[in-house]
Amino acid sequence: MGPCRRHLDSVLQQLQTEVFRGSHTLYVPNCDHRGFYRKRQCRSSQGQRRGPCWCVDRMGQPLPGSPDGNGSSLCHTGSSG
Repeated sequence: MGPCRRHLDSVLQQLQTEVFRGSHTLYVPNCDHRGFYRKRQCRSSQGQRRGPCWCVDRMGQPLPGSPDGNGSSLCHTGSSG
């Protein structure tokens, strides 16, 4: 099982034991079909305000210079170097 899939499973287990309060943002990992992280990760929306997004590598590590905070970061799909 890939690292993103393991993370996703742990988040889902926590949700089963906690009451979700609408005032908190939620981060659910965005995994590809093999269980690794997709390049763009985002927190949940807050009403009509989109949650912050950031770019990661396939292991979930944030990429240097990754924009975040405004929910509109675009992650390049091509590999850099």
